[in-house]
Amino acid sequence: MLNIRDISIKNKLVLMQVFTSVVVLGLCFAAFIITDIKGYKERKVKSMLSLANVIGSNSTSALEFLANDEAKQILSDLKKISPEVVHANILDKKGHVFATYTKPGSDTLRFYPSHINDKYEFSGNQLLVYNNIIENNEITGTVCLQVELSELAAIKSQNTQIAFILLIMGIGLAFVIALAVQRYISKRVLYLVNIMNQVSKTGDYTRHVVVDGKDEINALSFVFNNLMDQIQESHKKKDDFIGIASHELRTPLTSIKAYLQVLDEIENRQPNKKYVQKTLENVDKLLQLIFDLLDVSKIQSGQLELNISEFDIDILIDETIAAYQVVSPNHEIVRTGIRIDQVVSGDRQRIEQVLVNLLSNSTKYSPEANKVILNTSKTASELIISVRDFGIGIPKAEQSKVFERFYRRKDLASHISGFGLGLYICQDIIKRHNGKIWIESEGEGSAFYFSLPLVSTFHMVLSN
Repeated sequence: MLNIRDISIKNKLVLMQVFTSVVVLGLCFAAFIITDIKGYKERKVKSMLSLANVIGSNSTSALEFLANDEAKQILSDLKKISPEVVHANILDKKGHVFATYTKPGSDTLRFYPSHINDKYEFSGNQLLVYNNIIENNEITGTVCLQVELSELAAIKSQNTQIAFILLIMGIGLAFVIALAVQRYISKRVLYLVNIMNQVSKTGDYTRHVVVDGKDEINALSFVFNNLMDQIQESHKKKDDFIGIASHELRTPLTSIKAYLQVLDEIENRQPNKKYVQKTLENVDKLLQLIFDLLDVSKIQSGQLELNISEFDIDILIDETIAAYQVVSPNHEIVRTGIRIDQVVSGDRQRIEQVLVNLLSNSTKYSPEANKVILNTSKTASELIISVRDFGIGIPKAEQSKVFERFYRRKDLASHISGFGLGLYICQDIIKRHNGKIWIESEGEGSAFYFSLPLVSTFHMVLSN
C-alpha cells in the first residue's frame, strides 16, 4: 500500500492542488445541480397551483348545480393544456369524488388530500397538488392533481453530464496549473536536497545555496549555509589541532624509539629484552598513527606533495611483498597474474605506502586465514593491482564508505586496531596519480583494486 509519506514533495504538491480543485469544483457543481432542481420544482409547484386554482374557479358553478359532465369536461381539457397531468380529481365539500380525469395510457388512480388545507408534496418523480375551491369564504370542494415530472429526470441527467464534463476539464486544468506551480516550489526544495546529498556523499562542506528571498525555503537555505560554515570552521580547527599535535608528538617519540633501539641492543636478559621489544612495537604503531595524521592534515590543506620519478613497478611490488612477509609471518603473501615489465611515473614511496596499507588490512582482517593474494594485470593504458584476503569481508551497504576519513565497521572486534585513516590516504594518493581505487567483496573476504596509468600514456597532475 502506498504511503503518503513516501511520495515526493513535487507529487504531493500536485496531488494537493488537484484534490483541492476536485473538492471545490465538486461542491460548486453539487450546489448548481441542487439549486437548478429546486428551482425547477418551485416553478412546477407554482405552475400547477395556478392551474389547480383556475380549474377550481371554473368548477364552482358545476359543483353548485351538480353538473358532473361540465366538471369532467373541464378536467378533460388538461390533456391539451397540461399533458404532464396524469390524474386529476374534483372533490365536493364532503370529500367525495365529483369528477375525475386520467391521462390516456395511465392507470386509474384516485387520491385524496390528507387534510383540507392547500398542499403539495413530491413523491418520487411525481408532484401531488391539492387546492381548495373557495366560494364566499367557504370551501366548496378540492382540486387534486397528480403531475408526472418527466423533465426532472432529464434535468438531473443533463446537469450531471455537464458537471462531470466540467469537472474533468477542471481537473485537467488544475493538474496543468499544479505542475507549473510545483516547479517553482519543488525546484527550490529539490535544489537544496540535491546540495545536501552532494555534501553527504563528497564531504565537501564548502557548498552553499543561493538565498534570494524571505520565505521559509530561503530561511532553510540560510540556516544550511550557516551550518556549512560552522562545519568548515570546526573541521579547520580539528585539522589544525591534528597537524600541530602530530608534529609535536613526532619529535619526542622519535627520540624514545632511538633510546629503545639502543636499549634493545645492549639488553640481553629476559624478560627485559622482551619488554623492550614490545615497547618498540607500540612506539612504531604510535609513529605510524602520527604519520597518518600528518598525511591527513596535508591532504585536507592541499599540501600533500608527490616526488615524481619513473620506476619499475615489478621491483617495487616484489620488494614490498618481501619486506611485509617478514613482519607478517602468519600469512603467505602470494603474487599472481602477469609481470608488468614496464615502468610507471609516480611517487615510489607513496605507491609503496598504498601497497603496505592494503597488505596490512588484508592480514589484519583475515586472522583465521593464512594467505593473501596480490594480483597484477595490465591493459593498453594502465596497470591494475589487487590485494585479496579471505577474512570477514565487507557488507555491500558499507563498501561505499570504507574510503571515508575515520570510517570503521561498527561490528569489528575490539582487538582489531585502527583509526580508519589508511584507505582514505590511499584513495587520495591514487587519485593524485590519475588512478582509481575500488573494492569488491562478496561472500568470504575482500579484494581491493587500484589502477595506475602506464608511463606511455601518463600525464601527472599534482593538484587535487
